[in-house]
Amino acid sequence: MIHQTKPHKEQRELFRFSLFSYIGVFVGVLSNLFIYTQNQEFLGVLRYTESIAFLLWPLILMGASSSLINFTPKLQEKNNTKLFSYALFRVLRNGVFVFLLIFFGADLLSDYMKLEFIYFAFCLAFCLGLIDLLKKQLSIHQKIAFPTILDNLLPKLVLPTIFILLYYAIIDTNTKGLGLYNIAYLLILMALFVFASKRKTIGLTTKISSIFTHFTKKEYRNYSYYAVAGSLGYLFVFKLDTLMIPNLISYKANGVYSIAAVAASVIFIPARGLFSLYAPQVSKLVKENKYEHLNKLYKASAKTLLFLGLLIYSGLFLGVEMLFHLLPSKEVLLETVSVIFIIGATSVINMATGFNSEIINFSRFYRFNIIALSILTMLNLVANYYFIVVLNHGIEGAAFASMLAILVYNLIKLVFIYFRLGLLPFDLVFMKLLAVQLILMLIFYSIPDSPSTLFNLCFKVGCALISQLFIVYKLKWVEPLNTFVDEKILRKPV
Repeated sequence: MIHQTKPHKEQRELFRFSLFSYIGVFVGVLSNLFIYTQNQEFLGVLRYTESIAFLLWPLILMGASSSLINFTPKLQEKNNTKLFSYALFRVLRNGVFVFLLIFFGADLLSDYMKLEFIYFAFCLAFCLGLIDLLKKQLSIHQKIAFPTILDNLLPKLVLPTIFILLYYAIIDTNTKGLGLYNIAYLLILMALFVFASKRKTIGLTTKISSIFTHFTKKEYRNYSYYAVAGSLGYLFVFKLDTLMIPNLISYKANGVYSIAAVAASVIFIPARGLFSLYAPQVSKLVKENKYEHLNKLYKASAKTLLFLGLLIYSGLFLGVEMLFHLLPSKEVLLETVSVIFIIGATSVINMATGFNSEIINFSRFYRFNIIALSILTMLNLVANYYFIVVLNHGIEGAAFASMLAILVYNLIKLVFIYFRLGLLPFDLVFMKLLAVQLILMLIFYSIPDSPSTLFNLCFKVGCALISQLFIVYKLKWVEPLNTFVDEKILRKPV
C-alpha cells in the first residue's frame, strides 16, 4: 500500500524539494561562473567519470528501485520492508558482479574508450545505486525534500572545494579530486540510511518469501530486466553526449559543455520534483485502471511544467549572454551560450510532455520503452557522430543531436500512450499557454538594446517574467500558480 498524503502536504514537500534544488543549482551556477572555468580539464574528467558511472549504475541496480515503485501498490505496508530488503540484497550482489566484470574486462575495452578512471566510476555508481534505492523508498512515504538537500546540495558544495584545493595545489592530481568526490557520495549514502531508519521507512529482514504471494518472482525478474534495459537506453539518449565529447573532441571541451549543462539544468528542477513525488501515485492509478483521474493529472502536470519550463527558459534566453558579458570569465562562458539555449529547449520539451515515461513504465505496456529507447539510442549515436565529426559542429552539435533524439523519443511515447490508453497531456489551454509565453519572449527579445548591458538584463528579463506571471495568473491557466499567489502572497481565505 502506498503511503497517502494530503494535497497540501504534497505541495509543501514539492516546494521544499524545489527550494533546496534551486539552492543547489544556485551554488552550482556560481561555481560554474567563478570556479569551474579555472580548471576545465578536471571538470571534463569529472563529468566523463560521472557519465561512465551513470552507465554502470543501472547494471548495479538491475531495476530494483523501479520495481520497488511498481510492486509496492500490490503489497500491504508491512510487506514493503520485505520488498526493500529483497531489492537491497540484489543490489549488493549485482555490485560484486559488476566489479568482477570491470576487473577482468576493462583492458579489453580500453582500446575503444578512455577508462583510466573506471574504478572511481564504479565506486560512484555503487553509491548512486544504493542512494537511488533509498530515495525511491523514501518517495513512497512522500519524503523527498531531505534527500534533495543531500543529493543536490552536498556535492555542489564539495565540488567547488575540490577545485579550490586543486587550484592552490593542496591536492595535486585528478585522481585525488575524484577520490574526494566519491567520499562525498559515500557520506550522502550513510546520511540517507540514518534518515530513513529513524523515520522507520526501511527495515532489513531475510524473511522475504511472503511478498511473492502477491506477485511471482518471474514477474519481478521480467519487470526488473525491462527496467534496467530502459534505464540504460534512457542514459544513452540523455548522457551519450558527455560520453562522446571526451572521445571525439577532448576533456576540456567536455568541461565547457558541462558548464552549459549545469546552467540549463535549472529549468528541469520542477519536473524532477514532480516526477519523484507523483511516481507512486501514477503507479497506483495505473494499477487500479483509474485512467480518467490519471488523464486529469497528466494534463495538469504538463501545463504546470510547460509554464515553469518556459518561464525559466525565457530568463535564460533573454539574459544569460548579457550576464556573461559582465563577468570576468566571459571568454569561456560565452562559448557555452548556444549550448545553453539548445539544452534548455530540450529540457522544456521533456517537461511539456508530462510524466509519459512513468505512465508507460507502470502499465502493462512497459516493454514498449525498450523498443523506443533502442531506436533512439541508435539515432542519438548516429546524430552525435554526424554533427560532431562530419559537420564539425563541436559541442553545439552534441547538444543538437541530443535535442533531436529526445524530441523524437517523446513524440513516440505520446503517440503510443494516446492510441493505447487514450491519454493526452495537451488541451486548448496548453496551446494558449505555449503561444502566449513564446510571443512574450520574442517581443522582449526584439526590443532594441540600450547602451547599458546591466539595464538591458534587468529590464528584459524582469519584464518578461512579470508579464508571463501576470497574464497566466489573471487567466487562471495554471492552478498551482493561482493557489500559491492567493494563499501565500495575497492571503485570500480558502
